[in-house]
Amino acid sequence: MDGTLFQTDKILELALEDTFDRLRSQGEWKEAAPVEKYREIMGVPLKEVWKVLLPHHSDEIREQINDYFQERLIENIKNGKGALYPNAVEVLSFLKENNCSIYIASNGLPHYLKAIVSHYHLDAWVTETFSIEQIESINKGDLVKTILQKYHIT
Repeated sequence: MDGTLFQTDKILELALEDTFDRLRSQGEWKEAAPVEKYREIMGVPLKEVWKVLLPHHSDEIREQINDYFQERLIENIKNGKGALYPNAVEVLSFLKENNCSIYIASNGLPHYLKAIVSHYHLDAWVTETFSIEQIESINKGDLVKTILQKYHIT
């Protein structure tokens, strides 16, 4: 999803700034939001992101801040601040018209992915969207294997 169909960068910095503003207001952060650091690790599961960005914070604070970050991402999607990549709809339409099944395997959390699918009506083309949260490991290769097994793809 992120970086392939959806231009995450359009909403990411906004959500990250809001999140670190919240941490500052709680007395849990004093510096600017670590946007560059986030860019360096983008694509890893969110639990790992927060361990890197907030190495001296408790798991409880990381979980709370991740929930808030997710809320901000979803609000930005619903408010139309995100975007699909140019020609994404045309490519998806072409694939669907040519009887290709389309699956999304993402590190994103289910409610975040659902917000994107819903806002951009991706379910018109996409057979199913899978989140890394649906499997025990945090390995996207394992997630793809799950899709292959579920749909008997060889």
